[in-house]
Amino acid sequence: MTTPRSTMLARLLAGALPGLTALALLAPPALATTGATPDLEDGRRTFESVCAACHGPAGRPDPENPTVKALDPQPADLSDPLFNSREPAEDWQIVVTHGGQALGLSATMPSQGAAFDEQQVRNVVAYAKTLAPGSESYPPGELNFFLPIRTKKAFPEDEIVWKSRLTERDGDNVWRNVIEIEKRFGKRSMGVVEVIHEDDGTDAEITEVEVGAKTVLHWDLARRSILSGAVVVALPTDGDASDEIIPYLAYGRLFDERWMFQSSARLILPVDDVDTGEAEFAGVVHYRWTQWPRRVFPALEFTAAVPFEDDGGDSVQWTVVPQLRFGLTRGAHVALSLGAEIPLSDQPYDTRWHLSLLWDFADGSFFKGWR
Repeated sequence: MTTPRSTMLARLLAGALPGLTALALLAPPALATTGATPDLEDGRRTFESVCAACHGPAGRPDPENPTVKALDPQPADLSDPLFNSREPAEDWQIVVTHGGQALGLSATMPSQGAAFDEQQVRNVVAYAKTLAPGSESYPPGELNFFLPIRTKKAFPEDEIVWKSRLTERDGDNVWRNVIEIEKRFGKRSMGVVEVIHEDDGTDAEITEVEVGAKTVLHWDLARRSILSGAVVVALPTDGDASDEIIPYLAYGRLFDERWMFQSSARLILPVDDVDTGEAEFAGVVHYRWTQWPRRVFPALEFTAAVPFEDDGGDSVQWTVVPQLRFGLTRGAHVALSLGAEIPLSDQPYDTRWHLSLLWDFADGSFFKGWR
């Protein structure tokens, strides 16, 4: 017996929205800060005596300053609210302590680890974070979590991602490649274009193009949580296939300094016949055992696909996706993820092997920071 479309959609949406809300309520309390609360006045004095010579007293380098002219690349503009917000404070603390080279940035940014203790580093970074008026309207970089294989991210990005998937099944295997281009706009939003190519051993062709937009709906830096909503339109290149509208919610939460959780819920709605669509739910936990981004980080992900048409059988498809993230460059603006998607239910394939290569082009050239 088929469940009516309206009932099924209501049931799925009712489960998705409160479910993500419940995750926020059940998550642990806010992170404990390391060390004392930053002293902004001490940070100001340090910044003006040490940092202002290159970055400028207000965070904006003076291009006519002979010291600045001699530097290549030029010092970062700390007064730019997008730049200031998208970089997490912990990355700035690494750079101040160990120098720019530590994260693949300019080698002319000197190490201050011998001159400042940990509290002084926190103080000057906290002050530098105040130099961009309006940055509080941008989602903070502390909530820019790792990219999972299946779960959708909440943070808006300037990235190019190559996603490759080999599906092992009876008969011919299917190799699927996706090029995804993400570009931020406004204070909290992002546009996305995906081009999908598939090769089943007989035909190799572009099968679909997806375009969409995502915006951050809410974030809480104290609780280290972020929630976004998005809408994607899938346009198949095969004239017999239906266009699809794909809305989704994405949620992220840093449980503590080592564990980050992300989840997403999306509906796949064929325009020609919504009843043939499905809902997809995914969640992943990454273990971040070090603050240094050029390391290997393990993760475990689960997915569930729920078809709208319910025939009374066991129609929900479950998978588990163990995976590893490799930070390839010093700042990990280029990163590789490898994973195996293993069915936990009756599905028409044995295993899916995933590879994702990410380049955050906002952080510089693809070739920057490899050594």
